[in-house]
Amino acid sequence: MEKGRLITIAFTIVAASLTGCASVAEKNADQCEHMMQSKAEPALVSVSEKQPSPDGRSVLVTGMIEDERSNTVVPAKVECRFDGKSLAAFHWLAPATLGDSDDTHANAQKLSSKSPK
Repeated sequence: MEKGRLITIAFTIVAASLTGCASVAEKNADQCEHMMQSKAEPALVSVSEKQPSPDGRSVLVTGMIEDERSNTVVPAKVECRFDGKSLAAFHWLAPATLGDSDDTHANAQKLSSKSPK
């Protein structure tokens, strides 16, 4: 009976530690979605998927955004990178018009200045 109890305790500890990791990944995914929506306002139509990495350090958010020039809805995608729970970089991957935005260039410069030379 003692062995069964130890196994139950071990599984409980593992499950609790994994829940903590998922929580950070989920919070970072929500933060990335919020940033995407705030940067696209008022054009973002919907978010269809949030894909955090297992450790939560990077998140891809996919959705649809209204292209005001052509009055069409086009795919949108952003990548967020985190330092713990803090957003370190935000980068538009699609549409291409937002991929060339000032946010993207500023984040690229910010990341390159942190890299060791």
